[in-house]
Amino acid sequence: MLQKKSITAFISYCAVMGATAVSAGPARLDIQSAWPLTLPASGKSAEHFADRMKLTSSDSIKIKLYSAGKLVPSLEIFDAVQHGTLDAGYTSPLYVAGRFPALQLFGGVPFGPSALEYVDWIYNGGGLEIWREIYAEQGVMTVPCGLMDAEAGGWYNFEINKVEDLEGKKIRFAGLAGEVMKKSGASVVLLSSGDIYPNLERGVIDGTEFSMPAIDVAMGFEKVAKYYYLPGWHQPAAINELIINKRKWDSMSAAQQGQIEDTCRETLLWTITSTTIDNSNAVKKFKEAGTQIKAFSPSVLKAFKKSTDEVLSEQANKDPDFKRTLDSLTSYRKKIALWSEHKGQ
Repeated sequence: MLQKKSITAFISYCAVMGATAVSAGPARLDIQSAWPLTLPASGKSAEHFADRMKLTSSDSIKIKLYSAGKLVPSLEIFDAVQHGTLDAGYTSPLYVAGRFPALQLFGGVPFGPSALEYVDWIYNGGGLEIWREIYAEQGVMTVPCGLMDAEAGGWYNFEINKVEDLEGKKIRFAGLAGEVMKKSGASVVLLSSGDIYPNLERGVIDGTEFSMPAIDVAMGFEKVAKYYYLPGWHQPAAINELIINKRKWDSMSAAQQGQIEDTCRETLLWTITSTTIDNSNAVKKFKEAGTQIKAFSPSVLKAFKKSTDEVLSEQANKDPDFKRTLDSLTSYRKKIALWSEHKGQ
């Protein structure tokens, strides 16, 4: 009897060890970036993540990184990862916010938290749990993997001294901020990045938001827009993500998953520090080109904030996931208010 139990126990042990050996074997991840790998912050952060993984994973994870559009269109990365035709994608949650409105709160929030507070909420305030719950229902795992600095307030061919100056103006904006601009009287136009410059040049649109100066400089907007507003009220910080097919993620060992999580945390730090000097150099270049650097007046910002609160409330009333995500973020910001107010944030 004892011998039979011993044999059974040995068989069970072998089965467990065999399963562990299989799950701990080398993994391969084909990853496509939503941005060209040469693009500051977003694209270069994808490249940084892949390079760090190759350096530190001891060949337990083989990474193959593809630039934007090499395998699938950038806006179809989520679908490809979801269906398993692509292992992983380096992208932004904003790209699927049309289907999952709550994800707008992870990609960048108008008048939202600072970059440090954003990451704190994600990791310590319950944000990541909600984010992953939303994705898990779609068969996708997300890992925060790029912390973006504040965007600029946009390029315009007219001054914005009062909110009424936006009335009837055609402006390229998107997401929650786009809804705020609509409430402010602007006619919001959706354009892909490649269509912005020619439409500004021809006067089809009167202004556009795009990104931070280090990225804007590659677009040449200073040649076709007179005014550049800083900083960007609509996105004080943003987070990019590494999304992985859930079945693929579950097939990896805890050590492999931890390696990806740790490398993405390092990439968060690298991303936020990679553009500081470049942003300053870009603003200098814009000034030298004759661009007028402007700041929104307190009255304009007050109007934008009022409209932002209205938009957030409307979205929360429409979508339960948006509401619980907004409630989580709002609760977190209230908890840290005494400290953040004394720091002047």
